[in-house]
Amino acid sequence: MVKRIKYLFLFYLLLKIPGMVSGQPVEAGRDKYTLLTMPYNMRPLTLYRGQLKTNVGYKFAVRSHRFDNEGNSVILKKSGTGSVFHYYFADIRYGVFDFLEIGAETNFIRHGIRSEAVTYSSASLTSNDQVTVNQVKEIKGPGDILISASASLPLKYRWFDLCIKGGIYIPSAEYKQEKPAHKITDFTSADSYTVNYRYNYTNGFGVPVYLLTSQTKFTFRRYSLQAGLSFRTPVREGTSIRWEESLVENKFVYYNESYKFLLSDALIADAALHYQATGWFDIYLNVNWQKTWGGWTEFWGNKYSNRETRYIAIEPCFELQISPSLTVCQTAGFPLAGKNSDAPFYLFTTIRFSTFPFLR
Repeated sequence: MVKRIKYLFLFYLLLKIPGMVSGQPVEAGRDKYTLLTMPYNMRPLTLYRGQLKTNVGYKFAVRSHRFDNEGNSVILKKSGTGSVFHYYFADIRYGVFDFLEIGAETNFIRHGIRSEAVTYSSASLTSNDQVTVNQVKEIKGPGDILISASASLPLKYRWFDLCIKGGIYIPSAEYKQEKPAHKITDFTSADSYTVNYRYNYTNGFGVPVYLLTSQTKFTFRRYSLQAGLSFRTPVREGTSIRWEESLVENKFVYYNESYKFLLSDALIADAALHYQATGWFDIYLNVNWQKTWGGWTEFWGNKYSNRETRYIAIEPCFELQISPSLTVCQTAGFPLAGKNSDAPFYLFTTIRFSTFPFLR
């Protein structure tokens, strides 16, 4: 009897060894292809367990309008101060569990802002002198790194989902004004020339910044409604440097001074209506609302409050799945209203790569 039991146990092991060598069995409905091709209206807000996703994006914006302190739209191209904006974005996320993911993201910005040229003239019996002033502010460089974790309801997604995300921006970027590159051109006399002021700024916040985000999603057949709210606040005050200059005999002499600042708090809200046209094509309309308040900046020993800003934009978007691992997303932004903020039109293209590196 004992020998018979041993033989049965040995036979059982022989049946199990191939499965043990090839890996753990895949649960029904959790094969790689099914999870990677899950349409938007059927997938949860967080990644699946073992899923790795990377987004690489590029935003091109045309800064041709601006909202002033009264909320009026100012056309910048009439004064020759319009500009373009280049924004590069990358993130990586990993699903630790079906309801928990971790991630990191950063960005790179290149943006130049030109002020309206001003000419100062003085006339006398012997000369007609004029000084023209041009000013350009350039923002360029990598941004800070955001480390975050997201948790959703530990339930299988059906028609409702809730996700909470918390993170902190690590001040990895050098938030310091770089030395200006001013030039004197068109010099004809001691009192007749052109001054070209060029100020160089880096990207980033300069201090650690907390981020807290919540998102909800409701689905009814092919339609989904997703809404989100994000709050961003600095951990502490920051210190940076500001460059000053003096013009001596048509040559600039520079010196820098340190100053303190406190970033404004920011509140960002989104609401999007999705329509799953087919399994590989999702179109949606998003409304984005942003507001900043509080904070201050030090100038020559005095603290001046930061201006409160508001901004509302509408964004038609689509998500197109090219292959199980590759998806392309496109967003167009149209400003609707605002206060003390730019009002650019922008196109944001994102390429998304997703895989299950440990799932066959």
